[in-house]
Amino acid sequence: MFPSRISRQFLVAALGVSLMAAAPAARAELIGTQQLTQPQPGQDAATLAADRSTLDHFMARADVQAKLEQMGLSQEVTQQRLAALSNAEVAQLAGRINSMPAAGALGFQEMVIILLVAILVVLAL
Repeated sequence: MFPSRISRQFLVAALGVSLMAAAPAARAELIGTQQLTQPQPGQDAATLAADRSTLDHFMARADVQAKLEQMGLSQEVTQQRLAALSNAEVAQLAGRINSMPAAGALGFQEMVIILLVAILVVLAL
């Protein structure tokens, strides 16, 4: 069955109103350098210094330096890039470094796999 002309006009009008009402308003503005370089709320000077120290200690490791040189980054270039990082970027990188597992630390999945293999070995004997 074909809808009548009035119902089609009503449907088109309702669809148009619903499309206009559903469009969210977007807001964008330029961010100045001063705003980017200011410490974020909750970040004090001691925290920023500790984050920079964590990042410096991590980058000073021999294995990290070897990997960076393998990727074509000299120590001078690396130091320049580290110095150019904003406080938020330093905090993010320090958080990732601090959350990395220590060498030899096993997670839950690894423990389950080892346990299952041990059970299978015992059952096979």
